[in-house]
Amino acid sequence: MKAFQHSGLLYAAEPLAGVAPGARPARAMQSAAAETLLQSLQAHGPGGAVSKAHARGWVAAAAAVEGNVGIDLEFRQPGRDIAAIAQWLLDRPVDDAASAYRVFTYREAYFKALGDWPSSRLLRAVAEARAPDFQTPDGFNVRHEAVGGDFVLTLVWSAPCAARRL
Repeated sequence: MKAFQHSGLLYAAEPLAGVAPGARPARAMQSAAAETLLQSLQAHGPGGAVSKAHARGWVAAAAAVEGNVGIDLEFRQPGRDIAAIAQWLLDRPVDDAASAYRVFTYREAYFKALGDWPSSRLLRAVAEARAPDFQTPDGFNVRHEAVGGDFVLTLVWSAPCAARRL
């Protein structure tokens, strides 16, 4: 798995003001906040592909100079059987909750980037990845990171560039 070298993707994630993490604010409120965040990223220059996400009081957005980009954000809900969801997607068990969240958020971000679901082969590669930044066998860049203590963020992009969080 290769590292990337050039900057050309900006992303951001932030909590909604006045909303407790894990709360369920109105979808329209979260969508509007994600759009505002996206517009602030675009003011920094990227004029290509964009993606937005929101989950339980947090919003995220990404803007790329070129290629495709997808972003997903997921709340790590206590008691949620995310391993069962990942096992269903992979047709085999995952090692731990971190792998399960990687698979789930990667699948969503990949769909946002390409408009199609990733293959089982790609999902297995993602489940096994341990580095926060890596490249999948089909050449897409991936970044997984924890945000806000209780959330998982995943970026998927196709351009040969680094991602920079604002």
